[in-house]
Amino acid sequence: MQPEVIGHPQLWAVNLISDPIHGYIELTKRLSTEHARALGLAEEAAAEGDLLDSAWLQRMRRISQLQSARWVFPTAEHSRFTHSLGVMHEAGLWARHLYPSLHAALKAAEPGTPAPSEGLVVETLRLAGLLHDVGHGPFAHFFDEHVLCHFPAPADPRRKRKSLTHEDLSQLIIERELAGTIGAIRRAPGDVPERDALRPDESIDPHWLSFLIGKPAPADPSMPRWLRWLQPLLSGVFTVDNLDYVRRDAYLIGVSTGPVDVERLRRYSFVGPAGLSLYEPGLGALEMFLTARLFMYQQIYYHRSVRAIDLDLAGVFRPSIQAIFGDGSPADDLGHYADLDEYALLHQAALWARGEALSSDPAPGDGTVTPEVGTAWHAILLRRPSWHAAGEQRLNYEAVGRDAALAAARTELGPEEPGHVAVDLAEIDARPAEATATDSLLAIVGRDGAPALPLSAALARLPAYSLVARRFVRGE
Repeated sequence: MQPEVIGHPQLWAVNLISDPIHGYIELTKRLSTEHARALGLAEEAAAEGDLLDSAWLQRMRRISQLQSARWVFPTAEHSRFTHSLGVMHEAGLWARHLYPSLHAALKAAEPGTPAPSEGLVVETLRLAGLLHDVGHGPFAHFFDEHVLCHFPAPADPRRKRKSLTHEDLSQLIIERELAGTIGAIRRAPGDVPERDALRPDESIDPHWLSFLIGKPAPADPSMPRWLRWLQPLLSGVFTVDNLDYVRRDAYLIGVSTGPVDVERLRRYSFVGPAGLSLYEPGLGALEMFLTARLFMYQQIYYHRSVRAIDLDLAGVFRPSIQAIFGDGSPADDLGHYADLDEYALLHQAALWARGEALSSDPAPGDGTVTPEVGTAWHAILLRRPSWHAAGEQRLNYEAVGRDAALAAARTELGPEEPGHVAVDLAEIDARPAEATATDSLLAIVGRDGAPALPLSAALARLPAYSLVARRFVRGE
């Protein structure tokens, strides 16, 4: 006899998280034995809440979403933690919408092969979204550009050798630190247990998540076809990542990007024989979104004061990280890396800024920096950049090519003088580079179901500044 359980399943199967962008975000919590039996499910060893409460996810509360931009835009105080929750939610919405067409396309491509359950597809995409940034270090992408770039990425036969990135660290954390919890999760959030639960013979492979979040996107024919078809949702022309951060960053900063109709984009998307596809009537929504993304880069992420602070930060960042972490690769010491966040860095930076823990000959890991680094941190923490913009150009290098545009910008802005004059070249494009390189990331389909224009032709209609070049001068 089934035990009597009071209340709607949602009350004891999920937690609700209030979010300014998505409304309520659902998060599965581990069912008690009684509640699992009432739903006809097996007892659960883990749920999404267990991942969220792990040290690795909680660490993301202490990694800012907008790095040094929060020193220019006072309300930009949100974290990678809240962004990751939003990406998880967005990924689940897309997986739910795409599942019927995915199921049909799989039956046509692989007749006789059982399709994955809806619960497996939805939860795999949700966990990829939740964990896509778990490898970030202090100041996020700045950490990649000034620290991780000095170490090689783990060897991977699917790609050429490259420098270490936060995506590589995310993959290591997923596979080495969180794999047990990931493999024990048995359902996605929802009201229909038989739809939302994984089948008894299914489990989420942590390597699937690593594949989805890999950058550059790896080609791996050994991965399930359905996973390869959905890979562009994490690394394509639009992604569940940038569909969240463009809206979240704009809202919390307080700027208006114009309309971003994500729901229309989603409703016109489907999985067809060519993989992820978009009906041509949805192109307008895609163009609106990419234009909003371009605006955020032009006006926020590459704001002149943000770039000025970054010039100061670039001179002190690596020795500061070496002071508190040492000079080894985070990939070789994940345990120590778990403690490296912005709280730890900025606490130590405050000591250096007031003249403590300084040394003329610092050793990696001893907590000290030179007096020059301490003085620079004093100016950074008080938001007093030593660099000031003295000239600016915005160029579209599509007609002349990237190298020619870079050379022209350097000629126009004049020579650099180390320590006194810097030429800052911030490259942006409404059309992400990975998307312009291939038409296979998204098929554009007409109302009659026939292929319409290629992705590259559709994106060529977008206006784009591809380069913001500035001359910065140090001093008054």
